[in-house]
Amino acid sequence: MVNSNTPDFYPEEETIDIKRYISLFLSNWYWFAGALFIALTIAYGINRYSEKVYTVSSTLLIRDDQVGSINSNVESVIPGGDIFRRQQNLKNEMGILKSLSLNFQVMQALKDFHVTIVGVGRRGIVESRIYKSAPFTVKYYSLGDQTPGKRVNISIISENKYIISFKDSTEFSREMPFGERFNERGFDFSIESRFYGKNTFDKAKSNKYYFWFEDPAALANSYRNSLSVSPIDKDASLVTLSISGFVPGQEADYLNKLMEVYLEYGLVIKNETAAKTLKFIDDQLGIISDSLGQAESNLEKYRLANNFFDLSREGANIQNKLTSSENVKATLGMQLQYYRYLSEYLNSADGNESIISPALMGISDQALIKLVNDLSMLQKEKETIGFNLKLDQPLADLMNARINETRTALKENVRNGIATLSRSVTEENDKIKNIESQIRKLPTTERNLIGIQRKFDLNNTVYTYLLEKRAEAGIAKASNVSDNRIIDYATAFSTSRIKPKGRTNLMIAMILGFMFPGALIIIIDFINDKIIDKKDIEKKTKVPVIGYISHSDIKSSIPVIEKPGSAFAESFRSVRTALKFYNKENEVPVIAVSSTISSEGKTFISINLASIIALSGKKVLLVGLDLRKPRLNKIFKSDNSPGMSSYLSGHCRYDEVITQTHVENLYYAASGHIPPNPAELLERNEMKQFIDSAKKEFDYIVIDTPPVAIVTDTMLIAPFVDLNLFIVRQRYTSRGTLEIIDNYYNQGKFKNLALILNDINLSGYYGYGIRYGYSMGYGYKYGSGYYGKRNKGRYGNSAVGDGYYTGE
Repeated sequence: MVNSNTPDFYPEEETIDIKRYISLFLSNWYWFAGALFIALTIAYGINRYSEKVYTVSSTLLIRDDQVGSINSNVESVIPGGDIFRRQQNLKNEMGILKSLSLNFQVMQALKDFHVTIVGVGRRGIVESRIYKSAPFTVKYYSLGDQTPGKRVNISIISENKYIISFKDSTEFSREMPFGERFNERGFDFSIESRFYGKNTFDKAKSNKYYFWFEDPAALANSYRNSLSVSPIDKDASLVTLSISGFVPGQEADYLNKLMEVYLEYGLVIKNETAAKTLKFIDDQLGIISDSLGQAESNLEKYRLANNFFDLSREGANIQNKLTSSENVKATLGMQLQYYRYLSEYLNSADGNESIISPALMGISDQALIKLVNDLSMLQKEKETIGFNLKLDQPLADLMNARINETRTALKENVRNGIATLSRSVTEENDKIKNIESQIRKLPTTERNLIGIQRKFDLNNTVYTYLLEKRAEAGIAKASNVSDNRIIDYATAFSTSRIKPKGRTNLMIAMILGFMFPGALIIIIDFINDKIIDKKDIEKKTKVPVIGYISHSDIKSSIPVIEKPGSAFAESFRSVRTALKFYNKENEVPVIAVSSTISSEGKTFISINLASIIALSGKKVLLVGLDLRKPRLNKIFKSDNSPGMSSYLSGHCRYDEVITQTHVENLYYAASGHIPPNPAELLERNEMKQFIDSAKKEFDYIVIDTPPVAIVTDTMLIAPFVDLNLFIVRQRYTSRGTLEIIDNYYNQGKFKNLALILNDINLSGYYGYGIRYGYSMGYGYKYGSGYYGKRNKGRYGNSAVGDGYYTGE
């Protein structure tokens, strides 16, 4: 005998049951098969019909912080040539490559980019862009005469003709020969055969195309936004240019043209200063050349006229002193002239052009050279920023402020330099006056010759100096090359397809094909609150499970009698065997069969349990105490009166309610007519008298009782019961009802409480299928509910329609 006094039970913590989910997945394999089929079909469609996207790359060397104007050897050619240096910043150069102005120049140069042609497949599903390989070309006279972005449909119908059509607000279609000009509807172009009337029409293809004109500015903006420029290493100035597009050849042409235009831009910037330097020297040579020619002519005439060729020793010494002073004065004059040029440059409204090097005029003032260098660098940096920023932006304002500060400091230096040079010129003039006073002591002929020789030597020295500087600048300009160079051109070898990725898509499809149904099954299992297996019971209660009743497909109310050799009958025999552990020797056990709610199969279990016990040779009484909804008389097809309600109310005797069934050793007591007060009848002393009388005549007493969670009738007869069997139905009984049973078990309200798990589907014990409920399969259902209320339940090993009145 099992003790009803049990220790407190604490439900087990929820853990992941791997075996359970493996069983769920295996039993629902067709979900995975269907999901895999759908996912792989979608992946195949994407790989087959989506437009291919490729990425193309090239490599460019940007010499960071290198000479940018005249070559790296300028400094060795022209003293102080570092003024021509344009310090390159890698980030700024990367910004120039992505600038709108530079990309706009690229798009203007790439004429083939102005028209985008798309080929249409035979079924109209697959479309692909065509670059330089379409069977026709679009010749236009001016891009401004076209409507950008408007689709033009072309259908080639022969080697010489095509149909042009538009699908906009109005339908338009016209047959035209190749080469004829089309000038209407906002267009002015002609369609010409690329192969001169051969292989233009291909019967194996759809011969359908469409194209549209591109706006170069919009195209430049689109490409620069898609362009990726990144250094190969954080410490390297070697950058990789990459872009993605539909046609590899077209993207490669863009990258190559972009690098070419960028190198040309660098050369243009570098040549500006060299050109200005040469122009400045040429201007000075133009001024001095006339004076030199006149002085040379005068010297020659004087010598011939006076038959005088050499000076005396005293005259030669005086002339050497005078020549030296005149040369110093000339040098100071050229430097003073440069300062005045610099002053005019700084005071001009448009002072953003390149500055000529101070070293060109032999100026060695390091402060001046540094300020000129700083101003030149700031102006170049501002020009670089202007590629990507508007001049009214904060960064441009900051740059303008720095330029103004440098210009102010440079102006002050220029003023001081002019004053210093002016004093030096005055000092040289004083020296020259002293020498001239010595010259006046010489003979007139020699004195005049020194004067003429003086002018010639002065102009000749300056002219020679300027010629030397011009030659140096010319050599530097001729040797000028770009600081940057192309390392790798964009070619087919630098192309890779990025969309669609066939293997990746198939792999993702397989992962999703397994993941989605798996996740769905897990979610369904998570939100499901129905009892599925023994573990669900063990997690909620310590009430022992006495037996497992399999699902029955036998068309009978008492399958154990109709099919005694079936697996279903064997499951009841196992319950019958387990009952022996609950029986006392030489006593008649009273077994109450109940459930928490209706449709869990308590009446079905009661009848079959009583029948299987009777088959063992025991005399069994099946008592229908479900007074609110009589059932037994319908199953045994007999009259319901007299019954237990009549006996308990004193209207009949004990022997009048006992009826023998067609099953040997099985008797039953019908419920009788539905009374108005079933609970009060069960509390009468007649109930105890009935049990006592039945124990004297029968070996087993099985009582079919109402659900305990709906009415209290079962609790009223609990004192007479030796074993209480609660029925829980797989995929029907909620796990929350186990808490009610566990409370009864812990509180000892029912003696020898045990569970029977009913309606187990052996073919897929863990499987859900598409739904939780299964068909009963033996055509067995109840009629109307108590007090006229009807409840349509699920089919299974249960009484469908146990609609108990709950006061609703």
